[in-house]
Formats: sequence, structure tokens, C-alpha cells
Amino acid sequence: MPLLLLPTLVPVLGSGCMDTREKPANTVVIAPDAPENESWNTTILFTDSSRTRARLMVGHARRYLGRMETLLDSGVYAEFFNSTGGVSATLLADSARIDDRTKDMVAFGSVHVKSDTNRTTVDTDRLYWDNERRILHSDAHVRVVDSARGRTIEGTGFESDESLRNYRIYRVSGRVGNR
Repeated sequence: MPLLLLPTLVPVLGSGCMDTREKPANTVVIAPDAPENESWNTTILFTDSSRTRARLMVGHARRYLGRMETLLDSGVYAEFFNSTGGVSATLLADSARIDDRTKDMVAFGSVHVKSDTNRTTVDTDRLYWDNERRILHSDAHVRVVDSARGRTIEGTGFESDESLRNYRIYRVSGRVGNR
């Protein structure tokens, strides 16, 4: 009887052994449109030579090398610096897109730009930053409150230097005058 049990036990014992060199591969599928870099609570500095021109803080950033763009969301806060290193203006927005080739940016959502120096604020849904020309502009509805000059102007279309000192509003509508 012991001889009959032995042939039946060998296949059972043999099936429990596995060669450790034959582990299943752990594969991760990465979507073709996934970003190459992704970070949370990030600060990005824009410099020219040794001078910091702007500092951008964001809740969530995704960089796409193939598309040469960086997408920002979860709150965007930017500071623009003047030639002496002081803050000339600040920008708040819901989200933004940066063209990594030119460093141009477009901010979306509740966009609010403020210059303490010039006591001017701009509110709009969409605002562009032209890095080469160092200007802010918009093709959307804007509201500019210029406390230094004592006026509030609304319109569609806007262009200004980064400190909000010299600005133009196109297609003025709404009200022009004191708050």
C-alpha cells in the first residue's frame, strides 16, 4: 500500500513548487497623453540672466515635453518683479497654460491682477502674458479699478505693461467714472 500512495503524492508536492525566476511581470500602463512631469504645491521662477522676473506658485502643475507646454490648476498665484527686485504686480487665477518655448502664459477663470504701487486692479475671465514684450492683454470682458486716478472702467479687450501703469481698454462698455 505505501507504494501506491507515493506516485499520487509526488505530483501534488511538485505542483506546489514554483521556480522563483519565473515571476509574473509587474507592468504599469502609462497613458500616451500622460505628462512627463507632475508636481503639487510648486513654485516656478522665470529668470532673465541672474534676475528673477516672475515667481509663480501653483497647487498642481503638469509638464508635457512633446507639446512644449505646462498646465497649471488648483489655484495660480504669480508675482511680477520690477527692475529693482520689488513686486510690481500680483496675479491670481483658477488655472493657466504656459508655452514652454516662449514662456507666454494664459490665465483662466477668476483672474485678478493687482498693482499696489499704482493702486490698480484688473478682473477678467482670461488674461494673456506676453513674455517677450512683457505685457498683459485680454480679449475678454475686463473691469479695471484705477484708485490712483479715481476711476472704474469696463470693456472688452485690454492691454497693459506688467505693472498696470500704462493700460488701454478696447470697446469700453458699462460704466466709466468713479466706482
